[in-house]
Amino acid sequence: MRYNWSNIKGALLVAIIFLSVLAVDIGGVFWYYRHVLRFLGDQPEISKADAAVVFFGDYLENGELGPDSKKRAQATFDLYKNNSVNFIICVGGYDYRNWKGRPHAMKNYLCNLGVPSSKIYYDSVSFNTITNWYEACKIIDRNNFHSIVAVSHPLHIYRISRITQDYNISYQSYHCSFKHAKDYWVFYKDVHHEWLSTFLDYTVKDRVRNQMVYIFRTIMNTFKNIF
Repeated sequence: MRYNWSNIKGALLVAIIFLSVLAVDIGGVFWYYRHVLRFLGDQPEISKADAAVVFFGDYLENGELGPDSKKRAQATFDLYKNNSVNFIICVGGYDYRNWKGRPHAMKNYLCNLGVPSSKIYYDSVSFNTITNWYEACKIIDRNNFHSIVAVSHPLHIYRISRITQDYNISYQSYHCSFKHAKDYWVFYKDVHHEWLSTFLDYTVKDRVRNQMVYIFRTIMNTFKNIF
């Protein structure tokens, strides 16, 4: 049996290039995570703020909060329980088909943890980080809040800090846990999502980007319902 060594060499070269790029990419992922952890570690200890803004994360097929959203809610509840914030603002209420009621889900979860309903505000129209913060600002200004704590996933909170610099704001998150191989894969995808989102934040105008996100998520949700 004769082998075409030129084809084999070509395949080996492609494999080497692929593995090299993958190694650099993985190294970049963990460098970025260390950078995020350093940013969070440099945050001053939160003593007292008017309100916490918690950004919605994932949710399950039955409409309940997903693991990430629950961790964000728990971190927010801990701030309230420790008297570090007076009020809570839930954002991320894109109202379309199965997404309807998401901000209410976050509010209900916080209420079940022990936060009075009168202490929670929420929006029902935002669907990405930019619109989340835009709607949060409306609630902040309407209630004359002057000091804010933003709460989200560690990777997300770093990107949030790039767009919330006009307010007296501090940042709070939770620690990522890596108990299973799947956790590393989810984390790997999340970092690339943040990189892409950051790129779009700086290169695409808000209105165009928001329309792109709206259309993309609508299409994805439609396919989800079909299949």
